[in-house]
Amino acid sequence: MPGHIHCSEDGSRVTETRPGRIPVGDPIALRFDPETKRKLEDMAEGIGPRRFGALIRVACRRLVTQPKAVGTGLAEQRRLSEALRAIPLVMLKIKLEPDTAQEFAALAAAYDTTVSALMRIALHRFLEAPGRYKHPMRREAERTGLSDWVDVMVNPSSKQQIWRLAGRYGDKLNTSLLRVALRRLLEVPGDLAGDLETIAPLRDLRPEIYARANVHFDEPLRDKLDGLAARVGSDRAELMRLAARRVLEEPGKIEQAVNNEVFRSEKNRKHLMARHARRQARRHTQPD
Repeated sequence: MPGHIHCSEDGSRVTETRPGRIPVGDPIALRFDPETKRKLEDMAEGIGPRRFGALIRVACRRLVTQPKAVGTGLAEQRRLSEALRAIPLVMLKIKLEPDTAQEFAALAAAYDTTVSALMRIALHRFLEAPGRYKHPMRREAERTGLSDWVDVMVNPSSKQQIWRLAGRYGDKLNTSLLRVALRRLLEVPGDLAGDLETIAPLRDLRPEIYARANVHFDEPLRDKLDGLAARVGSDRAELMRLAARRVLEEPGKIEQAVNNEVFRSEKNRKHLMARHARRQARRHTQPD
């Protein structure tokens, strides 16, 4: 996938011969936005060498043991992602007869919305089922009495598709086809209330770019993560992005938790923790 950064978790490739550590299972691929991945790496580096995988597992354990509000968190995460990736709307100018312009404005007022929102619905419906539009479009091109300009904001992709369809039959028919779509909406409003909820807010979105990280998970932890994902309609990678956001916002006693994750075996635990403390002390006293 374009934009992915492949990295391996050296500290998680453990064996029974390495005292104080226990195997943590097979790697699974997780994807974070580059900024979040950088913050996680910085947090892990601040705790000790080769702590990235342990930090991710700690974040995961916290999520699966405290799943309250996961659904709300995912919804907010998706909303924010869409807001950040939304492509700006573009303006179109439509010339209408005064009566049609007034009808259009009155319909928007009746539903407490904007003419732009109604136009996005009109274009969506038309592009979903264009039907026969060649002759109505050409009749629109010959229409007289067009004196009122109406400005509407629409998705760039909708504009491009309308321009492409109109261009099949000649030049300068774009606004004529816009009027065809608009008149269909005025003639058959249909479920405008429902479409204002589901269609009008839809935006063109840029693709998401993620950095990839392979992190080793033991089977019980992986199963808990997959079980939670199934219950909330998500997947491993999306849940781990939520877990990462939570641990970055509220780290708590993160160093202790990460080291407990690294040294889960009781064998030589005191010795290894003491060695880790000495290493950290040396790191913190080294000059920049």
